[in-house]
Amino acid sequence: MTSPCDEQEASRDERFVALVASSQVPLRAFLRTLLRCDADLDDVLQETNMVLWRKRGDYDPTRTFMSWACKIAHLQTLAYWKKHGRQCHQSLSEPLVAEIAAISAQQAEETNEKLALLRSCVQQLNETRRRLLQSRYQKQVSVKQLAEVQGRTAESLAMELFRIRIQLRSCVERKLDAEVAT
Repeated sequence: MTSPCDEQEASRDERFVALVASSQVPLRAFLRTLLRCDADLDDVLQETNMVLWRKRGDYDPTRTFMSWACKIAHLQTLAYWKKHGRQCHQSLSEPLVAEIAAISAQQAEETNEKLALLRSCVQQLNETRRRLLQSRYQKQVSVKQLAEVQGRTAESLAMELFRIRIQLRSCVERKLDAEVAT
């Protein structure tokens, strides 16, 4: 039998795992600004994820997760360079790397916020449009194949996808404007 404390800890861990999972794309983009090689990037991202998990008790939920995660990724990059050498980064000074990391962390955080807004906007679409987006962009079904299944022309389906993208962009922009206004 689990105690209420165990259940609370499990719930906190689940929320933390969700934060880490949702940060993978922006973290990868952040690390791309510091690391050229995909193998290096994968190694540092994996190490960053392990450090995030080990330090999950240190995370302050009043701060943004992305800025904290990017700081850890920056430190992991420096440790990786120290351990493996900085052959392709020897011309970059530590202050310059720190400045690049700070700018990239801000961009990653903004990207993560926009992605959350986009998800919210997608949820506001009707079911048919959500399924169409999912088929096209998550399942990577071609416009031609989708049109055949729906008995439509590829041009009409491409136009509908275009209109959906415009609708989503407008929705995200409205939400961003509303955030700025508050």
